[in-house]
Amino acid sequence: MARFYGVATKYLPNDLGWRRCLERFGEALTPGVLLGQAVGRDSSP
Repeated sequence: MARFYGVATKYLPNDLGWRRCLERFGEALTPGVLLGQAVGRDSSP
């Protein structure tokens, strides 16, 4: 996925959610981890 180039106020909650996932999981971030986060499953590395 490409880096973010800016944040629109309209999408701020979504952008912050992406940032939290990137910071929390780092290199361990996979599609499965993202899906688990989206449905509320705790998938700590």
